[in-house]
Amino acid sequence: MAKDLLVAERYARALFEIARAIHRDHQIEEELENLSKALKNDKSLEKFFESPYLKTAEKRKFLQKIYQERREDFYEQLLDFFTVLFEKGRFTLIHEIAKSFKRIADEAQGQGVAEIHSAVALDPRHESQIVSRLEEIAGYKISIKKEIDPALVGGVVVKIKNKIIDGSVRFKIDSLKKELIHS
Repeated sequence: MAKDLLVAERYARALFEIARAIHRDHQIEEELENLSKALKNDKSLEKFFESPYLKTAEKRKFLQKIYQERREDFYEQLLDFFTVLFEKGRFTLIHEIAKSFKRIADEAQGQGVAEIHSAVALDPRHESQIVSRLEEIAGYKISIKKEIDPALVGGVVVKIKNKIIDGSVRFKIDSLKKELIHS
């Protein structure tokens, strides 16, 4: 799994460099997000694109039909990118590539997103302190996605970039269990 994340990151970075060179990073980011959402909503479509029995040309032709109505110049680069993914058997990474592309684009614009998971809703003051500290560490503006996870018992888990900072009570209990078992 970690290897797949690294591969997705490389593909996303390569596509971002192309997107940046043609000044279409925002549009390509939006297209990747839209495709990822469409595939998540329609599993048969995702299976179609991941099928090893269909030729790359057939998959590309299907995407060309979708994009033919849009006359933007960057669609050819996007189709070429998807073709490489089909040929290399890496289309299964499209969701991770979309996430990585967004993160790379955000960082290039001096922004970022952090996920904050907590057992209960955070007090606005504490939330603000966490965001300030994350911005200090990251060196750019952070927006947050919040999620309540009662299984954490207490504390918070923060995901930023490819890092997880686990300050949950559940993590501390699990660590203590491991320590007691192994001693």
